[in-house]
Amino acid sequence: MKLKISTPAKVIFQGEIEKISIPTENGNLKVMDGNTPMVTSVKPGIIKLWPMKNNIQVGNEIYVSTSKGMVFIDGKIVRIVSADATLAPEDSESTLLQNKKSLEEKIRRLKTEWSIEDIEKALIRLEKINADIELKKMLQTA
Repeated sequence: MKLKISTPAKVIFQGEIEKISIPTENGNLKVMDGNTPMVTSVKPGIIKLWPMKNNIQVGNEIYVSTSKGMVFIDGKIVRIVSADATLAPEDSESTLLQNKKSLEEKIRRLKTEWSIEDIEKALIRLEKINADIELKKMLQTA
């Protein structure tokens, strides 16, 4: 099955995969070749995929941290479009943790100002940072 994960800025992954696990509002969606066609939203978290080459699994699974997005599945092709996605966070874990702390403080302030749109944007960014922290820890132990 073919997979393409992209953001408005770039293609994060494109290639053949055996299967994929995608975070959604209803839990992780596991997709394999021949899956029922569907469109659903992606929630911030970790995408797990198993790459293939010439119908043979190559290496270990690959992890991608993602922000909110959409997934389009047609049975043979999976397309994921996300506001932000990362194979390996560029920031250090300490920088990510500091960014998380700053966003949490900003969200607390925004709650008193009743700016729902700003709170939602900050919460989405916070969820992506949490996914980056989780991915960074996974990459360090691999």
